[in-house]
Amino acid sequence: MTAFEPQQNVVRAVFTDLDGTLVSTRRANFAAYRDALGAAGVEFPWETFLSTWGEDSRDFLPRIAPGLSRAQIDEVRAEKARRYPEHLRATELNEPLVRLLRTWASTVPVALVTTAKRAGVDAVIAHHGLQSLFSFIVCGDDIERSKPAPEAYALAVETVGLQPEQCITFEDSEVGIESAQRAGVAVIRVTWSGDEN
Repeated sequence: MTAFEPQQNVVRAVFTDLDGTLVSTRRANFAAYRDALGAAGVEFPWETFLSTWGEDSRDFLPRIAPGLSRAQIDEVRAEKARRYPEHLRATELNEPLVRLLRTWASTVPVALVTTAKRAGVDAVIAHHGLQSLFSFIVCGDDIERSKPAPEAYALAVETVGLQPEQCITFEDSEVGIESAQRAGVAVIRVTWSGDEN
């Protein structure tokens, strides 16, 4: 993770992405999607999953499973959501980032900005005991267009009542970085061992 020192009167809100940034969730997400797609008769190799990282399932499922109807894709998405909590033991918390966010949270709002769905977000947050960390959460249920569209970050900036240049965020994926930059929010890119494999 890149070290970053907030400058007084500049950084007035701190955001963070969830998957791959705050919590390593690749293995858990992969297992849940693999099981859900397998039930629909679709193989989902790890390499294919990695090529979809950061994308919304509404975008990548039609591409990787073109033989499924819209109704079948919706069922895969619902089945993945049902199976996801079973795999949370495979997730890992980015402890250094959590400590940094807790330090910031004593002076500025800290918010989670993700396009993952609320049920999955709540499960991950509860599993790692992070409920008290965030002033608010923006998730996929709150927006129409997922990252890399800027909508999630624009909503976070609006919610906190600041200008984009007064906010920073932590992100790991190209789509997340693009989303923040398009919203005018400065990005600190996170890379850590928990999600390298």
